[in-house]
Amino acid sequence: MAAHLWHHLVLHRELETSMIRSPRQACIAALLAAVAFCLCGFTTTTTDPDKAKVVTTDVAHFWQAFDAAAKAPAVQRVEIYRKEYFDRASQGLKDFDQQRHVTPESLAAHVEQHRAEYIKLRPYINEVVDQKPVIQAAFRKLAALYPRIKLPVHVYFVVGQQHGAGMNSPNGIVLAADVFATPPGTPYDYTKVTPAFVPFAAVHETIHFNQAFSGGDNMTLLQAVITEGSADFVTSLVLQQPDVRQMTDRWQYGCPNEQALFARFKQHKDSTDFGPWLYNHHPAPGWPPDMGYWLGYRIAQTYYDHAADKHKALTALLNVTDFQKLLDESGYPDKAPVCAPEKPVR
Repeated sequence: MAAHLWHHLVLHRELETSMIRSPRQACIAALLAAVAFCLCGFTTTTTDPDKAKVVTTDVAHFWQAFDAAAKAPAVQRVEIYRKEYFDRASQGLKDFDQQRHVTPESLAAHVEQHRAEYIKLRPYINEVVDQKPVIQAAFRKLAALYPRIKLPVHVYFVVGQQHGAGMNSPNGIVLAADVFATPPGTPYDYTKVTPAFVPFAAVHETIHFNQAFSGGDNMTLLQAVITEGSADFVTSLVLQQPDVRQMTDRWQYGCPNEQALFARFKQHKDSTDFGPWLYNHHPAPGWPPDMGYWLGYRIAQTYYDHAADKHKALTALLNVTDFQKLLDESGYPDKAPVCAPEKPVR
């Protein structure tokens, strides 16, 4: 998004802004502007985790083109990328290229100009692809936890021009592995995430497929915070939150300031101005970005943890349309559990 993109990868501004269920939700990015992807309500889904495929062939084809181009004269390189990468494209890559306006000419020009950078990123791009079994396991766990869950029929990994972390199409979620491949030791930047974030971002976006609330131009802060925060929370039931600063900074700031944050939130919860809470990389002084994700997570966590019937609580979180009622019934913040990320269900 969690949830901008995913809000998380870095789920989020661009990833979740190209196509979504409403104009307002087109602005709901899972986590980060640079790694955000669109939530398309028309993406084909399945309830069978064995039919939710993670497709990585495009990345292998890219490296074949990349290696072949290194041995060829410059005038032949466009044709190499066309033959080895574009002509062998999965449906996800075809959708990505069309949406992002990527052509053999533009990709060859960008990659060859930045060849040293792609060489540096190569092991980390491959590490992104290595998240495939983690995503598949999370989908199976999600289906066991909530059998009615709708999963994307495909999650595609592609390599692009280091711009735009992904998108959704009718054929599934498409993730640009190069954008998630931040090497260790890179100076911290909220918009740069590591491969460890990929599974959480993919599942966060999947949760959005399953939320009944469709937003709108007049979406309130309360609605947006619970929508994004509950997507992060449900994701954390099947995946440990990644140890990345985009998330850990929120906990470090949020826990000791929880009461003050909620008091301020109450004053603005009915506003359609998300101010420092969401989708703002430069919030109020001292705040980490996107604290609204964290506050929504804590509301959902409180609601779920105090529910006797966990399946019923999960259903309520996914189908909420009366957000004030859910907030009231959660008992947050007075009944909030220990301030720590939820441990995944075993």
